[in-house]
Amino acid sequence: MKNATLLLSALASVILASCAGVSPTRIIGDTVGAAGGALIGNKLSNGNPLITAATAGGGVLLSESLQAGSNASSRNAYDAGYDKARSDAAKQQYQTLNDRQRLGQQGDDRMHVRSVEVPLPEREENGVILAPSTATIRIQE
Repeated sequence: MKNATLLLSALASVILASCAGVSPTRIIGDTVGAAGGALIGNKLSNGNPLITAATAGGGVLLSESLQAGSNASSRNAYDAGYDKARSDAAKQQYQTLNDRQRLGQQGDDRMHVRSVEVPLPEREENGVILAPSTATIRIQE
């Protein structure tokens, strides 16, 4: 009877572990969870096969819940890193544009750029009266 119980425990752990995905850590975790649960259930129930199988399933469920938590954590970390990289790329592009405007055009491009000042008369926008001013328009040909 002891051999049959151990064989049933081993069979239950193999069957329950076969439900796992292809990840080696998941397969190992489920196998260890099922075998550990079956061993604990077998010892506590004095060899009752029903309790042994139930605790093997509980071990797999525990292993799967730990795997799900780990996967969610790594997914959140990946998303945070992706968002940070997108933000950094946008900041870098913004800084490059600012540097180009601040330093001006280089070499031959400078000859094809001219500025035109346009006088703006006193005007009203959305109920606000704006004083006369001058706007500079940059033209690159």
